[in-house]
Amino acid sequence: MPPITDEDAALQAIATLETLSEERRDALSAINKILNNGEPFVDIHELFGYYNVLYFRKLLVPRVEVMWSPRLTLSAGICELSKDPATGKFTRIRIKLSTPLLQYRPRSDTINMLLHEAIHAYFFITTSWRHSRGDDGTGHGIGFQLLADAINNHGSPNYEITIYHTFHDEVDTYRTHIWQCNGPCKERSPYFGLVKRSMNRAPGKSDSWWEKHEIECGGTYTKIQEPELTKKQKDALSKKERAGMQKNKIDGWVKADGKGKAKTEGKASTQPIDLKREDEAPSRTMAMKRKAEAIVIDDVLEKGPSSSVKSNAGQKRSRIDGRDNDEVLVVEEKVLVECPICSSRVAESDINEHLDVVHPP
Repeated sequence: MPPITDEDAALQAIATLETLSEERRDALSAINKILNNGEPFVDIHELFGYYNVLYFRKLLVPRVEVMWSPRLTLSAGICELSKDPATGKFTRIRIKLSTPLLQYRPRSDTINMLLHEAIHAYFFITTSWRHSRGDDGTGHGIGFQLLADAINNHGSPNYEITIYHTFHDEVDTYRTHIWQCNGPCKERSPYFGLVKRSMNRAPGKSDSWWEKHEIECGGTYTKIQEPELTKKQKDALSKKERAGMQKNKIDGWVKADGKGKAKTEGKASTQPIDLKREDEAPSRTMAMKRKAEAIVIDDVLEKGPSSSVKSNAGQKRSRIDGRDNDEVLVVEEKVLVECPICSSRVAESDINEHLDVVHPP
């Protein structure tokens, strides 16, 4: 006896919908009650049990496992086979629905996707794992289309089981690892040399299109974008790796002047450091400034009497302002730069310590 085909299995399922048995009528009633309860979410396991009775001849339960997948980001759903480690034979089927792609979409999208994958599972069971891949190699041949059309027209309100989902914006949101090719393909549509992925897997020999790309383009891929590290990932970094990340902050703040030399956005200040602005800078930074200024004052006073140096506190403050003594110009000529995080102005030589103390990574 020849093996049953997808088309044969589809016709067998459709025949059960012409005259519903009492058990199928009860399942239909329960489904309609769920669909009309006005809730924004649905229990996919409960609904799957009723669909198993109504549309799939009670063949799916308990052989098919239904679950949510937080890692499925390129497809809204998938039906996969699992092998028995002992025998090496396919024994179970697993339906996975994408949490990232479906959690914010209408409930109807989840239901339609559940039915879509359930049709694949039904064919895997009825055809002894020889589910036809169809003309396009995706398993959406004549049999799939027949059964999907019958279910679409049977539900009330009608279902919208389609062959491909249209959640392109949601998919693109999670494709945050991007590589750019430097070869001729970067000028060709539709991809323009870009490879976008949700995981950090660089283009390589494991890709089915790699060999063709090597022949027709031959360019090299360079990563141009990746997502920021999560808090958990940052906490797992070593001190050395954290220091490297902090250095990158300053690298982004230093710009090139067009002649291959780096220059900072800060400028040499002709204004004295104002000790009154304690409320505009972290206390640790102000303590550093005061210490530097005190050293300069001590250097001036240790040089002995001077016509420009007086013993009273007011004259000392004048020296800090750098208006009467050349020695105080050491403070005045320091390059002040703006902290890229809190916008406080800090001596350029102290910026690293400021970032470590005030803004630890």
